[in-house]
Amino acid sequence: MKKAMRICFIRWIVVGIGVFAVSLVFLGLHTSSLQGSTIKQNTNRRDDVNTDYNMFDHQYTPANLKLRQYKQLPIDTGISNLKENLIKLAKEIQKTKIHIRGTKARESLTNVIDVVKDLFRLTNTSMDNFHRKTKSSKHICKEIYKGTTYGYPFFYKGFETKNCSYATSIDKLVTVVFIHKQEKVSKLEHILKNILNYNPRLKVVVGKEKNSRISLSESFGNVTVIDYSKADSDGTIWNLLITKVKTEYALIARNISTFNIDARLERLVREIEALDVVTAGGASRDQNGLWKLGCYQTAYKNFSLIYDEGYDESLHECIFCDYISGSFLSRLSTFQSFPFDAKMNGMSVFHDFFLRLSQSKLESVICPDSMFYMQKQKQSDNYNDWAQLGIKWKLYRMKISDEVDIQFPCKKETYKCFNGLGYVLSPCCLQELADMINFVMKTCEESNVLCELQEGTLLGAVKFHKVLPWERDADLTFLTANFTALTKLKSYIMKKYSFTYDAASLWCCADNRTAGGKMKVHSKHWHIEMYGQHLMDSEKLLTDGLKPTKILLNGQWVGVPRNPGWHARNRYGHEIYAHAQHWMAMGQGNGWIDYKTNQFTPCRTPGRHDCVDSFNGDGNLPFSLPIP
Repeated sequence: MKKAMRICFIRWIVVGIGVFAVSLVFLGLHTSSLQGSTIKQNTNRRDDVNTDYNMFDHQYTPANLKLRQYKQLPIDTGISNLKENLIKLAKEIQKTKIHIRGTKARESLTNVIDVVKDLFRLTNTSMDNFHRKTKSSKHICKEIYKGTTYGYPFFYKGFETKNCSYATSIDKLVTVVFIHKQEKVSKLEHILKNILNYNPRLKVVVGKEKNSRISLSESFGNVTVIDYSKADSDGTIWNLLITKVKTEYALIARNISTFNIDARLERLVREIEALDVVTAGGASRDQNGLWKLGCYQTAYKNFSLIYDEGYDESLHECIFCDYISGSFLSRLSTFQSFPFDAKMNGMSVFHDFFLRLSQSKLESVICPDSMFYMQKQKQSDNYNDWAQLGIKWKLYRMKISDEVDIQFPCKKETYKCFNGLGYVLSPCCLQELADMINFVMKTCEESNVLCELQEGTLLGAVKFHKVLPWERDADLTFLTANFTALTKLKSYIMKKYSFTYDAASLWCCADNRTAGGKMKVHSKHWHIEMYGQHLMDSEKLLTDGLKPTKILLNGQWVGVPRNPGWHARNRYGHEIYAHAQHWMAMGQGNGWIDYKTNQFTPCRTPGRHDCVDSFNGDGNLPFSLPIP
């Protein structure tokens, strides 16, 4: 299941890249053949190119937008831009290849790469454009590897730093920053002594609670002790300490227990500058001797924040991470541009910090040969420790590998429905509707009233086994003969929801039976419309001695027409398992339109986690938990 989710989630990327690559072949072949032709030939050939493009125009993808731009460009301009865009395409393909884990998607991407390599050869473009570019550090000299036997038998050495004219002492570059939390004075002295043993000129900024007494037995001239209030949040404290840093870099030594040569700060500075990343951290070793890489990949989409421990890419023996669970180094300018959130405490401070970095397309690495000693490795699984993070990022679910799995409660004051066209609804909003539907359907069943899902509510159950992510209301049908029985349930239903009915909506007759009947159930954000039918599949099945058909909707089995898949196909027509937004959101007059599927309205704020156009226009797996 996990592999299938990954395949569907990234397939739209592969398809878009493939379309763009193949189309560039058409563009290159057509435009290259234009050289030396007459104006008339140029005009005719351009028409041919446009004809080739038209077969892609029915789909809305970023790649096709680029194709449309090419169609509007003069031919010479298209040629001059071809190579530049080909290089951009190659870089995106390489990025996609790195993060793809599904086998089918990887096979498709391999075919795309073969096409792009042919384009590189045709345009005399260097294949180096597939790979990351690195540069020299401006402060730390280069390393050379002395060979596999150089460090034998303990391998405390192997890479040696060369001499260079631009070498800068680490104490002029880095300040160590950490918070002292009500520990014994001897423990603080131990940490400070170890830091200064590493480099006696290294500057340290340490925070301590105001009025807590610390009388250090020795003089620590490079140590600045800053008082903070007990009421201050961790985010506030870290920001306060950062203001005292005067060096270009600061090491956030979180939960530090000791310090020694394993920190290898020069290595971290070198790789920040060489790999052009914003933070570099090390592996962690806790007081029980447990060693951890501490590298996580994140996915923030559709009100969910998911962490997967591990890495997809490495360079210079460092691994690229979205989140670093141990100590990390960054430029002072980074902390100034991305200050810690003053509302956050504990681990949430750093999760919020790294999430903002990754959302800004800034990268981080861990160089595991750098190692920091910390007090504990475990992430908190207490909801209260993550509550503020959940509110800020509008989270419904947060899952950190196999360590933490939290579902945030749906408090009515913290969510709203209907952000407008182009957005999926929050899980809390959808849960409110699902709960109301399931309550009504269970009430019907317990009262021997025949009720079935109808319209988009049925379609959502067939396609997703839950409410459609872009729903606007719910539709149920009931047996008109049960109208009076339903009205007698009014007092029971109104213990949870508003309930109205229209007795005048009954009419006579259809097939010698009373027909019609209309009711409405309301919650804070939603309403269910219930319409009576004089005949229903559930009644026919019971007459034949068969149980009515039921379908799973948000964890509950509820009544539906005899063959729900057939019913939905006949109701909505072609390609119903691809997606179309609700007719109300699209500004249509009613729901009896001919829906055009496999396309979503562009989001007003591109890149938001709840943009509906960030999902594939087909398939239900992309609407499950995101895969990093």
